[in-house]
Amino acid sequence: TMNPWLIDIQPPAVENGLSIMPLREGGYWQWITVCAVIAFSSWVMRQAEISRKLGMSYHVPIAFAVAVFAYVTLNVIRPVWMGAWGHAFPYGIFSHLDWVSYVGYSYSNFHFNPIHMLAITFFFTNTLALALHGGLVLSAVNPTRGTDVKTPEYEDTYFRDFIGYSVGTLGIHRVGLFLALNAGFWSAICIVISGPIY
Repeated sequence: TMNPWLIDIQPPAVENGLSIMPLREGGYWQWITVCAVIAFSSWVMRQAEISRKLGMSYHVPIAFAVAVFAYVTLNVIRPVWMGAWGHAFPYGIFSHLDWVSYVGYSYSNFHFNPIHMLAITFFFTNTLALALHGGLVLSAVNPTRGTDVKTPEYEDTYFRDFIGYSVGTLGIHRVGLFLALNAGFWSAICIVISGPIY
């Protein structure tokens, strides 16, 4: 189908284990996964090279590497631990959502998994922290008619008055990065233990 909502590329059936399959029996999924892992890993290395050439730290490639780790955990590590490619997620919008729902309830219900709770806490905390930051920046650079644009010192003062502490303009981005990396990392740990261990 050419409808992006209905695309459904399934991994090989569970009974086929870790075999290399013909294209129409899960081989497409296997080739897409191999190409994706190579492409994502290459992009991490490219980002590291660019960071090195620019003389900046490696926070960008590290952040992307955590996302790649989560993907590899879902589609390579967990299926290998469980003995079949069929335990990986399918490619497609609705088929992927169905897979998430199925896996979430199959293995002791994700809502009661403490690692899932930790990952979701990081996701929501990151959303709240960066939403507060974005709202503050918009209010500082979009003042009422006749008043000047506020400087970062005003932003810091607002947060010190509001929550008692301000990490500063650079600090909030570091906090956001820390929260996002932990959300991705603990999500990967949650899924990799759901089935093989938990």
